[in-house]
Amino acid sequence: MIKSLDRISYLTSSLEKAEKTFSAFFDAKPLKKVISKDRNYESMLYGFENMHFEIIKKNDGSSEEDKLCGFSLLSDDLTLLNISTSYDEYENNEESVNKAQLVKCIDIKQSPDFQLSVNEYEDFDMNLTNENNLFALDHLVLTTNKSDALINLYEKELGIRLALDQFVEKWGGRMLFFRTGHATIEVIDNKVEGNDQFWGLAWKTKDIRKKREYLVENGFNVSDVKDGRKKDTLVATVKFDEVKIPTPVSYTHLTLPTKA
Repeated sequence: MIKSLDRISYLTSSLEKAEKTFSAFFDAKPLKKVISKDRNYESMLYGFENMHFEIIKKNDGSSEEDKLCGFSLLSDDLTLLNISTSYDEYENNEESVNKAQLVKCIDIKQSPDFQLSVNEYEDFDMNLTNENNLFALDHLVLTTNKSDALINLYEKELGIRLALDQFVEKWGGRMLFFRTGHATIEVIDNKVEGNDQFWGLAWKTKDIRKKREYLVENGFNVSDVKDGRKKDTLVATVKFDEVKIPTPVSYTHLTLPTKA
């Protein structure tokens, strides 16, 4: 049913500004640029080994703050999904320089604070933006106060494997780890009132010290490298001052929380 992650989506009011920031961060150029007349937006996609990072600008006159706004999963057949959670279903034509692509979509109403979607389309191009130091997503992080409902949606309805369910006191509570397409969806249930939140991303990097050096040279605010929570991991923190999202880097990851 669910093959993998498809896209991590970042909403911006300025594609030019966001492209400058993220091209410097990824040390890469976008894989392609897209226009959707159906949904009234423009976007650009960076390609990694196991997903795409998508920057979106809405053309409806709205002025939302720049932020991580959601993520999508890839399905080979949306008709096989049996979702009880409320959702919207539609088709979207994405036009790029060389061709148009029809994407069948389901938007699941998991939380009003971020968008969870499931996409189906034929031409799933997982080409890398380039062979750089930052090459794949390790995991994304969600927070919730209703773990059981989330397990029902992700594991039972979407068919995503629940690899681990454990309570970790020093990390803030119950933690769920779902695995799909060589990436992990990490969920922290800290019993804090409110909606589910899309908290951040973690990226795989081939050499954390080399990546840190590159980021510092390109004007990013980066902490020293330190030991991570997981055994045999290293972590550094990057803070995106312009787009107001802080980020850690480790030998396996680099995190993008939604707020500074």
